[in-house]
Amino acid sequence: MSSETRPGTFRGILLCLLLITGVAGATPPERIAAPPFPKALTWLNVSRPLTLDDLKGRMVILDFWTYGCVNCLHVADELRQLEQRFGDELLVIGIHSPKFPNERRIDTLRRILLRYDRRHPVIQDPDWLLMKGYGARAWPTLVVIDPDGKVLGYVTGEGHARRLEQLIETTLAKHPGLSPPPLPLRPEAERAAVSDLAGPASLLVAGERIIISDTLHHRLLITDPQGGALRIIGDGTPGLRDGPSAEARFAYPQGLALHGESLLVADSGNHAVRHVDLTGGSVSTLAGTGRVGQDLHASSNALTAHLRSPMDLAVHGNHLYIAMAGAHQIWRMELDSGSIAPYAGSGAEGLSDGPLRRARFSQPSALTLIGDRLYVADAEASAVREIDLRGERVHTLLGSGLFDYGDRDGAPEQARLQHPQGIAVLDQQTLLIADTYNHKIKAYDLTGRRLTTLIGSGHPGNATDRSGPSLFEPGGIASAPDGIWIADTNNDRLLRLAPGAQRLTEIRLPPPPKP
Repeated sequence: MSSETRPGTFRGILLCLLLITGVAGATPPERIAAPPFPKALTWLNVSRPLTLDDLKGRMVILDFWTYGCVNCLHVADELRQLEQRFGDELLVIGIHSPKFPNERRIDTLRRILLRYDRRHPVIQDPDWLLMKGYGARAWPTLVVIDPDGKVLGYVTGEGHARRLEQLIETTLAKHPGLSPPPLPLRPEAERAAVSDLAGPASLLVAGERIIISDTLHHRLLITDPQGGALRIIGDGTPGLRDGPSAEARFAYPQGLALHGESLLVADSGNHAVRHVDLTGGSVSTLAGTGRVGQDLHASSNALTAHLRSPMDLAVHGNHLYIAMAGAHQIWRMELDSGSIAPYAGSGAEGLSDGPLRRARFSQPSALTLIGDRLYVADAEASAVREIDLRGERVHTLLGSGLFDYGDRDGAPEQARLQHPQGIAVLDQQTLLIADTYNHKIKAYDLTGRRLTTLIGSGHPGNATDRSGPSLFEPGGIASAPDGIWIADTNNDRLLRLAPGAQRLTEIRLPPPPKP
């Protein structure tokens, strides 16, 4: 993901780590001191703002990120491994530099830190003061500072963990006997309340079964429309483990699809697709190895393929379509043979139409089908895309560019969304869209070509009036004869809007069954 930030004063001074660590005999230029943190910025995960004195005596990585960026989440996993490797000798500071207006909200950022278990200090930099000051022009960007407070350089993108590890080892060897001061850490996780649901990202309605991705509890829940008997799949510990449903493990499960009595799960944190036998209760892995992949074009056996943050699934005949958000592609798996390969998207982030492999997507996050047409919520482009499975072409229904977002109903030329993460079919001519960052549910008329708000005011809230502030970043949506079902992600709740109703009903879940 690239930003439009203008170069700052550091841009011409910072030297890419590739040059510092990769050129034998190279003499690095004189290094400059890291600038102080602006006093006006809000800090999270600490009891007080940090100063440059807190940084002295340890390696520091400044992680410039924005929470809607899936590549930033991959980097967070790489940084977590480095934090475990080096302990107190390394301090990671997240510089959250929001792209979308909704990401500027401090209460939302607190929720994100809980969602992804980020416990290191984080700065909310809504006006990009630090991003501009360091000349960062892309998310993610990592700036490295040595124990003397001097800037060593930067890298952009993901996949630099080994290079960073080598640089940290080399630099620490030149600074023996370090004794860094204690840090005033106070993780937001210590203030979090316990809830029955935690960040539900997706749901599926099938007859009398409501299946929910209880994402931050790393499990699946199955209930009925009245919130009756509860069935739990997964033991709630993040991990990749097959077996009986009570012992299986998931990591941040997202989208769901049914194929007969098989429940298919986009297990995004494990970079895998899982299979749940709803009759027998066992869990197995259909695709993925648990490792994030780098190859955007190879065709291979699904069980040996490395996936990249699968977010949603759709079954069409013998084909399983996968919204591979981290690769900016749609992949397709043959359910009988187990082969898997990229289907649509070049792998380059963008918003362009045309033949399947020439089109560009930007973090596709949700899928739904009407006949031979696959519809995609293309989150980072704030767009809705249509794939003609027969004609093998991609067409944009809503959206015009990576930085063209907003909250506007109307014809496609004027309509705007903000990071939609859910999509479903209301009827054969109407799509439902979870306009996530606008805290709304919208409908798009495929015949009349018009976008209309159904639920929400554009402001986060937990009211029940359908036209008021009733949603907080809804991520999942489904349609059934008894109404529209919503996974109200940041409110940790399940909602239903009955046909013709003006108020939302919260479906409260029963206590879990006793072992």
